[in-house]
Amino acid sequence: MCSLPKEIDILRLEGMIINGLIKECSIIDCRREGKVRMSKIVATSTDGEEYETPCHEYPRISRVYVLANKYRDLLKKPNI
Repeated sequence: MCSLPKEIDILRLEGMIINGLIKECSIIDCRREGKVRMSKIVATSTDGEEYETPCHEYPRISRVYVLANKYRDLLKKPNI
C-alpha cells in the first residue's frame, strides 16, 4: 500500500533541507496559467517519508530545488 505525500510549505521544507533531513527531491509540473509555469517539489526525508509543496511559480520552486542540491552536497563533504 502506497501512501500519499504529506503537504509541506516551502519554508518548512527549506528548514528540513538545511538540517540534512531531506535525502532527495524532484520538481513536478502542476499546470500552466498562460505563460506562467506552475510546479511543486516532491521530497523524500531521511526516514523515508514523502512530502510535497503546493504548486508555485517555477522560478520560486527551482530556487528551492537548487538550494536542496547545494546543501546536500555540502553535507556530504567531510569537515576539514
